[in-house]
Amino acid sequence: MIGLGCIYPQQLCLITGSSHLHCVITAKPTTAAGSWGAYKGAPLLTTNFAEGGQSSTGSILRWAKHIFGGSTGNGEPSTSNHQLDYKQLDNEASNIPPGSDGLVALETFQGSRTPITDPLARGALIGLTLSHTRGHIWRALMEAVCFGTRNCVDGLALAGHECSEIIMAGGITRSDLWLQMHADVTGKPILLCENSDAPLLGCAILASVGVGIHDSVEDAVRSMVRTSRRVKPRTNEAKVYDLLYRNVYSRISPAITPIFHAIADLRGGGDLANQDHTDHTPDIIDAEVVQRDIQISPSLLASDWANIASEIKRCLDANLHRLHIDVFDGVFLDSPHALTFGPQMVKAMRSVSDQAFLEIHLCVHKPSRFVEAMADAGADRLIFQLEAMDTEETTARSSISTTTTTTTTATVQYEKALALAKNIVRSGMHCGISLNPETDVTDIFHLLETGLFDVVDLLAVEPGFGGQVFQESTLEKIKTLHTWIDQHNNTQLNIEIMVDGGINKDTSKRVREAGATVLIAGSFLFRHPNSIAEGVVELTS
Repeated sequence: MIGLGCIYPQQLCLITGSSHLHCVITAKPTTAAGSWGAYKGAPLLTTNFAEGGQSSTGSILRWAKHIFGGSTGNGEPSTSNHQLDYKQLDNEASNIPPGSDGLVALETFQGSRTPITDPLARGALIGLTLSHTRGHIWRALMEAVCFGTRNCVDGLALAGHECSEIIMAGGITRSDLWLQMHADVTGKPILLCENSDAPLLGCAILASVGVGIHDSVEDAVRSMVRTSRRVKPRTNEAKVYDLLYRNVYSRISPAITPIFHAIADLRGGGDLANQDHTDHTPDIIDAEVVQRDIQISPSLLASDWANIASEIKRCLDANLHRLHIDVFDGVFLDSPHALTFGPQMVKAMRSVSDQAFLEIHLCVHKPSRFVEAMADAGADRLIFQLEAMDTEETTARSSISTTTTTTTTATVQYEKALALAKNIVRSGMHCGISLNPETDVTDIFHLLETGLFDVVDLLAVEPGFGGQVFQESTLEKIKTLHTWIDQHNNTQLNIEIMVDGGINKDTSKRVREAGATVLIAGSFLFRHPNSIAEGVVELTS
């Protein structure tokens, strides 16, 4: 790290080879699951550093090069003794656009280290078609490593260790394509040093201080470490990769992790006929439920709107990056006081931090009008009210035969909700659905089976106003939904149970015991007598 000049806060050195090692200098000696450190007094006595890692990076391309070595670019056997080199494969990949024409890969060939530590994780190629070539696969694998690097960088940032630049060393520095791709995917400038032998130069720097040539390591670094090249993110490519990362790559691992774990139970060959073939999936589900930490999401409805940027930063400083934003239009809830944030305000919130996950609770008349605007504003998830479907116009005659007025109403509501959910997912956002206290949770089971929804927001108070008393009937709804998810073995749906309203240190324990996984807290956090962070401790203890 010293030989790369990585000694100042918000610098991250990325050491590449068969694997990636990410070491970021940080002013905060904090830690989080999936990262190592922060180590106090390293690499200098006045600094800290934290690290993350990817187990398979350069080793994946070495594997792919070996696989491709005996064939031509179109997949036909090679008739010559010509051996592929990395430059030739890079050239093939450089002619393919970002996203590899719909082919995406996972780089976790030998497990995952950061931000999720899972030794059973495996690699994957998803979206293969007969039109994909060797160059597509090569590029998809390179992109996967870069997405994994961004995932590590984001994970370190969530632990309180953000970086503004990446100093890179190792084998990847010989690939111009891969260097640029790392910059485009992470959105960070990549710096290369004049002397690529960082360990040797680091020893020389320490020796120069030891014998008195320089007064301090900082002085020696300024004198002896020189940047030879700076690779900046390209605007258009960075936008494409940002969408791919948020809407595709980040969804793959959670969706197929149960499959990886099931495969691990079967690996090893032998006499499979005599092995125990009991379905162990419920055990996997139970383990995930037990290990899954409760998530706390602050509701900005209860924050100080006059200082919204400061309030958001207060949340981030408390390590709360999932922000809940209630959007009421004063129409669906017929009150001039039920008028909150719009797309422009959401865009302003997004500008405060690109690390925040903005979750919009849309409680409005004709919610379909807001989808495009919220996506453009930078929203990550849109949660709409089931009851608001009654305000949506019917665009097509129901395709389901009905016999009663009640059934017809339910069917039309279902089709409106389904169309809206598809539109939200198509826009690149995650999709959730919210229920008023009086709505039966079983009304949405058919919708959840579509796989479009990843969160159910159960309102424990009437929507529109903070500070209300928690409605006890919500506990039974949580239990009913939790039981349904378990009984239907719906881990592939990855549905979170969110409870919104009346959350405090007394109600939080009961909703967690009932099966909730996400708690929305407003007044309790923002008006806590000490701090938001202490409020979180009380909600989770």
